[in-house]
Amino acid sequence: MSIWCRTTTFVGAHWRRLMLPIGFVLNVWGNTLYDTPHRIAGLILFVGGLVLTLHGVKSWRGFADNWRTPKRFRQWVTKNWDSGWKRYWEHVKLTIWGVIVFGVALYVWKLSGRIAEEPDRVTVHFSHALPLMSAWALLPMLTEWAEPKNPPKNELLERLSARIGRAVITRTVANSAGIYFSGITVYALVFTSRPSLLVPVAVTLGVAMIAAGHKTWARLRKLSTQLHSNIQTLEQDLAMIPGSGENAKDKRDAARRSWYAVQLDLWTNVDTGYGILGMPFIPLEIVNELHEAVKNAIEELEINEDAAKDVLADLSKIQEACFGRIDSVV
Repeated sequence: MSIWCRTTTFVGAHWRRLMLPIGFVLNVWGNTLYDTPHRIAGLILFVGGLVLTLHGVKSWRGFADNWRTPKRFRQWVTKNWDSGWKRYWEHVKLTIWGVIVFGVALYVWKLSGRIAEEPDRVTVHFSHALPLMSAWALLPMLTEWAEPKNPPKNELLERLSARIGRAVITRTVANSAGIYFSGITVYALVFTSRPSLLVPVAVTLGVAMIAAGHKTWARLRKLSTQLHSNIQTLEQDLAMIPGSGENAKDKRDAARRSWYAVQLDLWTNVDTGYGILGMPFIPLEIVNELHEAVKNAIEELEINEDAAKDVLADLSKIQEACFGRIDSVV
C-alpha cells in the first residue's frame, strides 16, 4: 500500500476526532470575543464550538481500547483494586456530580441577584450566562460518567431508585440552565431597544422552565407506573405456567409477550424521549442478562416450579424502585 493510500485511510478513519479539540478552541475563542465589537461572531463560534465538541466526544470513545500499556494497566487495576477502593471511587464521583449540579443551581440564583442589582450591565450579564449553555449540554454527560461502570446486576438493582432519580434531577437542572440562558439572551437583545417586552418574555420563559421540569418528572412517574403494572402482569403469567398441561404453550407465549412489554420499558430513557441524550431505565447489558434469565425460566417452569425464583426477585427490586413514583392519573 502506498504512503498516500495509508495517509488517506488513516485520515478517513480518524478525522472526526479533530472535532473535539477544534470545537473546544472555538468555544473558548467565541467566549472571549463577546465583550468585543465582534459579539455576533463570538456567539456563533461559541455555539458552533459546543456542537463540534459534543460530536467529537463520541469519536474518542474506545480510542485506547487496543493500546497495550493502558490495557495492561486496566487489567492490573482490576486485579488488584479491591471492591472497597472501587466503591470509594464511585462515592467520590457521585459527590462530584452532586457538587456540580448544586453549583449550577446556585450559579443561576446568584446571577439572578446580579441582574436585579445592576440591570443595565447587559453585556456583562450575558457573558456570565454563557456557562449555562455548557451546563445544559454537559450535565447529562456528567451523570453518565458518575454512574458506576459495569456494576453487577444485583448491585445495580439495589441502587436503581437512586440511579433514575439522579438522571431526572440532572435533566431538570440542565433544562433550567438552557432556558435561563435563552432568557438572558433575549434580555441582552431586547433590554436596550424594547424594555416593555421584558415582562412577558420573562413570564413566558418562567412558564417554559416549570413546564419542562414538570414534563420530565411526569415522564418518570408515567414510566414507573407502566413498568410496575407490566411486571405484575408478567409475574401473573409466569405463575400460570406450572401445571398448565395442554395449555402450556399458550401460557408460555403469554409470558413472553408480557416480558417484551417489560423489556421495552427497561430500554426506555427515564429523563427524555431522545435516544442519544437520555439515560435508559436499566443499562442494556443488564436488560440482556434479565432477558436470558426470563427466557430460561419460561422454558423450565413447566417442570420446575422454582425456575423463576431468581427472576422474580430481580423483578421485585425493579418494582421497589418504581413504587415511590407510581401515579396512575398521569
